[in-house]
Amino acid sequence: MDNENISCAYDGEENAQLSPLQRLPVEIFLHICSFLDGSTLVHGLRLVCTRFYLILKDANSLWKARINHIWPDASYPLLPLARPDKLCWMLSYVAIKQQTALWKQQKNRLFMKETHGSIIDAVSLMHVNGISHVVYTSNRHLHYKEIPSRKKLSHEIENSGRICAHSSGIKDMTAIDNTIYSCSSLGRNVKSWMLTNAGLVHQRTYDLPRSDLRFSSLWPSCMCMCMSSTSLGPGRNLFATGLDCGTIYVFDSRSRNNPIRHYQHRTLFTVQNIRLTMNTEYILSAAEDTVSVWDQRAGRIMKSITFPGEAHRTACINMRRDLVFVATTPRSWDSSQLHVLNPKDDFKLVKSYSTEHTKRITRVHLTHECLITSSKDGTVRISSLTDPPKPIATLCSEFGGIYDMDYLNGTLAISGDGIEVWCPKLTCSTKRVQRNNNKWKVSIRDL
Repeated sequence: MDNENISCAYDGEENAQLSPLQRLPVEIFLHICSFLDGSTLVHGLRLVCTRFYLILKDANSLWKARINHIWPDASYPLLPLARPDKLCWMLSYVAIKQQTALWKQQKNRLFMKETHGSIIDAVSLMHVNGISHVVYTSNRHLHYKEIPSRKKLSHEIENSGRICAHSSGIKDMTAIDNTIYSCSSLGRNVKSWMLTNAGLVHQRTYDLPRSDLRFSSLWPSCMCMCMSSTSLGPGRNLFATGLDCGTIYVFDSRSRNNPIRHYQHRTLFTVQNIRLTMNTEYILSAAEDTVSVWDQRAGRIMKSITFPGEAHRTACINMRRDLVFVATTPRSWDSSQLHVLNPKDDFKLVKSYSTEHTKRITRVHLTHECLITSSKDGTVRISSLTDPPKPIATLCSEFGGIYDMDYLNGTLAISGDGIEVWCPKLTCSTKRVQRNNNKWKVSIRDL
């Protein structure tokens, strides 16, 4: 018998061993799948055999239809894809289902809270040595607290450790790995603090040039950083701080104490509020009515962006590699709007949306499949990354207006007159999503 006949005989024997379902044509198989829920497909049928796995992995029309069923009057993703074939629609569906299920379990959520006599301007979540921590500011002090496992989480935070970090009130902070970088309203430097088992330990002081003293009434008015997505690279250990005179300084945390570069935001006048976001290629500074895009490689401002219509004040900004959200407040009223910039198309303004926040948005955060916004109206709104964004859940603060917000691995922290930390409980379905999809595992200990 020649090789071709041997192959045919083998295929016939293999096909005879398959179940009737496995022998179905792809079109009929997908039609049957359309009647099954997504969890059964992803965590059950997909794992039966290699054929089912490959069919469901490549069945983009099936997963598109399921995403459209979740938000029938919105389009996903928010921005059109240059190469739609590169998007894994199945993984997008899994991430969307996980996020929506996670935040809709409000009646099961647990939270921590702590009150202070002063406004808490900044809060940051960190994950160090397998344990999650919340670090926050109170006047001149940095506070740090280990977040217990969700089984042990109580309604009150115990007395947390603190250090006197600056001689004047801390204005903002950011984190790289297990190190906090903080700046104060009247200070002339930035300080770094390593979070260890013994608490926060001072590491280094980064000096700001004195030449800006004559321009700035309040020294660093905000601070922001962004890490590269790779383990190595020139942007992983960079952070930036902005002065109220509009000067942005960039530091390399691994090298000298002086800034490695700086640039001037469009305005030369004192600004009331300046916000930064950055990645390995660009730094975006938002102040007054302008967003400036600084090209780190070219060493110049490549673009200045203003928003059409009524005059706007920029409130906050957040950037992913493929998406930028800017929150603005019209000068004539106190609500907020969201604007979308496309980094892949020269930071072109492509979308603008009104929001349900009744006061100024104080922070915007982009996760894999969610948009999280906090506001002075005392709410945190979780929305879909669709056009337009659709509401998923609304969390209400017990302390009123929210001044800052941070999100890390399924944990959300907000600050204002106090601190609140939400750790939504995981249902069986969301636990299963995280076990089967390492890309979206949470770091807090399981329930």
